[in-house]
Amino acid sequence: MSLAKSCSDLKKLDPTAENGTYVIDPDGEGNVPPYNVTCDMTDKNGVGVTVISHDSESKTLVNGCEPPGCYMRDINYTEASLLQLASLANVSTHCEQFIKYECFGSKMFRDKIFAWWVSRDSATMTYWGGAAPGSGKCACGMNSSCAKRNLDCNCDANDKEWREDSGLLTDKAHLPVKQLRFGDTGLDFEKGYHVLGKFKCCGIA
Repeated sequence: MSLAKSCSDLKKLDPTAENGTYVIDPDGEGNVPPYNVTCDMTDKNGVGVTVISHDSESKTLVNGCEPPGCYMRDINYTEASLLQLASLANVSTHCEQFIKYECFGSKMFRDKIFAWWVSRDSATMTYWGGAAPGSGKCACGMNSSCAKRNLDCNCDANDKEWREDSGLLTDKAHLPVKQLRFGDTGLDFEKGYHVLGKFKCCGIA
């Protein structure tokens, strides 16, 4: 019996499948080996969500680094390579990953690009969670609700108040996030914190 391609595929094959750890094989007879995942069989109306953890989920300090992107955080996923996760995205209809930057005097896209995330295929992505891919904005920039007028991100207020830009990344062609980059934290008072959520995919493409 062949392995399920994803947790959604598993749920379709076995509607009684419960939350737990399972082995999936997204590319079937292809060259990408099977791997262990967590299946959430109750989230998103019980469709079967494949959940992948990594080593950068906790709130992590960014400071002492001024030039654009000088802070670098590689994301290491649990028991799965980027190639394996790409094969999961390919067989899923929807993938998402929550991303957040809390900032104090640390800007993202104002004047120059100080912060970005790197896609699974090593492309520099200069938009943030909740914004349209390629927009060069954060979520608040999409509906003109940022902390100050004519800004694309709350963090671009660049003042001595805690701000936050966060939301879901949903372009499955570029997920999961491979690396996080930040700058503008070189002065003593400038700092930020990043949080990156688990990689989740569901549906059958």
